[in-house]
Amino acid sequence: MQIDEALQDRIYGWAYRLLQNHHDAADATQEVLLRALRQPAREVQRPAAWLRRVTVNHCLDLRRRVRAPEELPVRSADSTSPDAAASSNELCNAVLIAMQRLSEQQRLVLIAKVYDQETFAAIADAMELSIGTVKTHYLRALRGMRDALKAHAETDQ
Repeated sequence: MQIDEALQDRIYGWAYRLLQNHHDAADATQEVLLRALRQPAREVQRPAAWLRRVTVNHCLDLRRRVRAPEELPVRSADSTSPDAAASSNELCNAVLIAMQRLSEQQRLVLIAKVYDQETFAAIADAMELSIGTVKTHYLRALRGMRDALKAHAETDQ
């Protein structure tokens, strides 16, 4: 499978958003690229969609294997207050944990829509789903994230 530099940058971006660490994201990008080289090109209909799925799954597997959710590293806030940085880290961890609880389809749609700012039509085409199904996955993902973050906010008070 041929992968251009722009697609490599997208793989790194997906990995960085999930891992929140440059070195881990670079390692994940390298692993995904190796998997892509091993994958026969004729078996992959939509390379970008396949690479996104492989990247997301690899990053989530890494997070599950390496650390318990309470120990997840996240970048600190650009604030001088330690309390603000701790609060930001807790929120980032809560978001990542909430994303892990979503179904794979919901997670992929949410990442494509929110982080990559793709249209529902483009997501539907890439995932070989109907636009209505993509919208349903997106709304369920938003509801799941809202409920998980609401529960997190209530436990902090």
